[in-house]
This record gives sequence, structure tokens and C-alpha cells, in this order.
Amino acid sequence: MKTIVKLFCLIAIGVMLPACSSSYITGSWASPEFKGQIKSVYIVGIAKKEVNRRIFEDTFSRELSNHGVRGISSYKDLAEGQKMDDEIIKQKMKANGADSVIMTQLVNQRTESVTSPGRVSGYSSGPYYGGRGYNDRPNYYRNWGSYYNRRVDITYEPPTTTEFLILTVESVLYDLKTGEMIWSGQLETVVESSIEKMMQDYVQAVTKDLKGKGLI
Repeated sequence: MKTIVKLFCLIAIGVMLPACSSSYITGSWASPEFKGQIKSVYIVGIAKKEVNRRIFEDTFSRELSNHGVRGISSYKDLAEGQKMDDEIIKQKMKANGADSVIMTQLVNQRTESVTSPGRVSGYSSGPYYGGRGYNDRPNYYRNWGSYYNRRVDITYEPPTTTEFLILTVESVLYDLKTGEMIWSGQLETVVESSIEKMMQDYVQAVTKDLKGKGLI
């Protein structure tokens, strides 16, 4: 079923259907020992490009707020290229009133192809002459005039192949009080021309899963 959904989404993106999300959960886990809900999340996006990290964290923060959860973008505390030990980062999390931290990073990427088969279509133009039946052939075979006027206009559409870059992205949620992992999920997301749209689809898929597991 997951393969069918994935294939449908790839085809839909290829023909520019806006209804299909470019991100989908491939697997997730929630700790059975964690009770309650998170209220304030420190968001850490691990990315090579700082601008992508900032867009992602702010997008995630806005999406969490739609579910009544406060999201805190870490780039305001953890500047690009600045190395800090775990204790300093922990202090900054607590200073912001966070009760949890979610970390997200790219773990794999691959290319997939979707091929649409070619198509031959045609329609007949002009009348044909003759009565019913003639040597068990269609009537328009009776003379060259009827055959000519029965000509068929053919349109040929060759097969097309579209390639998609698929990213496997992982998000992991930790409880700051205990330091224990309380949720993890892996998602596959199709790279689109709009990085903002791609990130929005991703964080919506994550928050939907968190809500479904009763964590928010």
C-alpha cells in the first residue's frame, strides 16, 4: 500500500497536482513510557546551508503553534559554525522554557524514475461510401474514393520518463527532563522547485504523526 501511495504521489507531482503532499511517513515510534504532552519544543535543524536551517526551523515553529505548541528556533541561540558543548546547549534550551527538543537531519537520498507510456490516438475524417458488407470488409474498402475519404488522422505521443530526487529525513524528539527519546520518525520527501513548500509538507507530516500519537 505504501508503494502505491508513493507512486501516486510521484506521478501527481509530475503532472503538477497540488493536492498530493511531497512528504510521507515511512516509519515512526513513540515511547510507551512517556506520559503527557509536550508544550514547548526546541527545534534543531541540522543542515549544511544555514539559510535552509532557518527556513526549516521557523516553518516548524509556525506549524507547531497551529497545534497549541510553542516552537523555539535554535538558530537564534546556536549560530552557524559556533561549537558548544552539550551543557551550554542544554542551558539555552532551559532558558527558553523548552520541555523537549526535536532534531532533524538528512540521512539518505536517491533518485527514482516514473515512466508514462506512449499513446497512439486517431479519428476518422470524411464520409465513406457503400452499403452493408462487401467481401466481409468495411464498406470504405469498396473503392479508392471511399478509402481516401476514410483516412485516419493519427497522433503519436512518445513515452516520457521523469526523474525525482527522494530525500530520507529523520526527526527525533527528546524529553529534556529525562534526556530520553520519546518519539522518532523517518520520512521520505520529494525535492520540489519550492523548498518552502517541501519543508511545509514535511513539518505537517511530522506534526500530524505527533498529534496522532497523543504527544501534542
